Amino acid sequence: MRIETKNVNQLKPADYNPRVELKPGMDEYERLKRSLAEFELVQPLVWNERTGHVVGGHQRLGVLKAEGVQEVQVVVVDLPLEREKALNIALNNERVGGRWDVEKLQDLVTELIELPEIDETLTGFSPEELNELMLKPSWSGEEIAEEGEQIVVTCKVAEDEWDGFRSGLDDLLKEFDVELHVRMPGGG
Repeated sequence: MRIETKNVNQLKPADYNPRVELKPGMDEYERLKRSLAEFELVQPLVWNERTGHVVGGHQRLGVLKAEGVQEVQVVVVDLPLEREKALNIALNNERVGGRWDVEKLQDLVTELIELPEIDETLTGFSPEELNELMLKPSWSGEEIAEEGEQIVVTCKVAEDEWDGFRSGLDDLLKEFDVELHVRMPGGG
């Protein structure tokens, strides 16, 4: 693997990049900006010397440029355009990186929450997302949802109890107008 330092003006964003461009003020932009301010650029951008395109790291590059950074480290690849495009998708595809082991993630977040010197939102999760992850209600029960607002309920069911639970859900679905999302083990 070849790593070089490049001037940010030498790095051309790929016009085909399928990611939505983050802009200042967007929640994701601000989270990324905060992460880069706290941890710096610990994951180099990927740059194709053959085309001059950024292959991976468009969002980081945008934030770094806005913050006045002049030079960044890049992993240099030498690929024809069609392979560059395939790599771009692979680098941005959350299915390539694997899924969370939710129990381990919960344990790790719990550990961080208990450390006074760590702000757990540095993980990139918002307070609401952390509450959802930790299965903490974000609703105290005292406020009443305004008309039109939706309450999201999350439950986990052991796989061997699913059939019985499902019949109860079917009855609820007949009685109430609700939206239901089911995620089976293995992503099915």
